[in-house]
Parts: sequence; C-alpha cells; structure tokens
Amino acid sequence: MKNMREKILGVATTLFETRGIHASGVDTIIAESGIAKATLYKYFPSKNELIIEYLKEKSNRFYTWINEKLSDTKLESRDVLFQLCDLYEQWITTPHFNGLPFHIGSVEFPDPAHPVHHYSIELSNELQQYLSKLAEIAGVKDAQTLGQQLTIIFEGGALIERLSPGTGAAKRARNAAITLIKVSV
Repeated sequence: MKNMREKILGVATTLFETRGIHASGVDTIIAESGIAKATLYKYFPSKNELIIEYLKEKSNRFYTWINEKLSDTKLESRDVLFQLCDLYEQWITTPHFNGLPFHIGSVEFPDPAHPVHHYSIELSNELQQYLSKLAEIAGVKDAQTLGQQLTIIFEGGALIERLSPGTGAAKRARNAAITLIKVSV
C-alpha cells in the first residue's frame, strides 16, 4: 500500500504548502485524501511524523535534483561550486519554491524541544555538511568555513526571495557566493 502512503503525503504536502502546516489539521488532510482516520494513522502514527516526512521528502527532492545537475561537472574542480551557485539561484526562483524545509519547520514550530524543530535543525546541518563536502572535494583548504558561509548566504537569499519574490535576492546571493568562492579557492 505504498501508493496510499504517497497519496496521503501528497495531499498533506499540497495543504502544507498552500495553507501552512498549523492551518492544515488532521481532519482536513483526511477529508482531502478521502480516507479514514485509521488509514492516516496506519501510515503516519502522528501529525508530527507526517510533517517530518513532508520536510524530509522536500529536502530529498532538492538533493536529488541538485546531484543530477552536478553529475555532469568535474567535482574535483572549483567549477562545481560555481555551478552550485547557478543551480541555487535557479532552484529558489522557480514558481513552485515556497521556502527551505528547515525554515518552514523552525518557523511553524519555534519550540526547540518540539520534534519538528529538532528535525529542522538536522536539515540545516545537513545542508551545511553537504556544501562543506562539495568545497572539500573541490580542493578548498578551509572547506568547513566555506560551507558555513555558503549556507548563510543561501539561506538568507532563499528567505528574502520567498518573502519578496522577483526582487533579485537570489541573484545577489549567487553573486556573493561566487565572490566568496573566488577568494576561498
């Protein structure tokens, strides 16, 4: 019954992205999915688990997309970092971009003890580790620092672009990241 699980997650994703997580209650997800409450809880024992799965899926889609795009680039060169900047701009300026998963989770669940907030921290750390690893493979001497700096730039650009689409924040963040990479390599 993997299809039922995917159906529920798909409906929840649509609701979370159009109405917000808190505004999309379990009863709404059930009604929109056309399922019984027991069916939802069979696949997702709690709303928190459904939210975490939504954030995980959103994050995984990004990494799958970016890894496919980067697969044509020689990872051992700094060109991969420049292409990463281009891809970042492309990703957050798509019409369907509605925020970074960990921004969404941490904003909707600001309590540091909440499991969704905790998972959002994991996703943020995962992005920083990913960027640091790319920098390391590209031969950057202080890859951890560059990874953190790129994370700061990319997160800021993504947030501004989400709040004010089309204002050029993504392009400015891309350009700032490229400048930083040039002096780091």
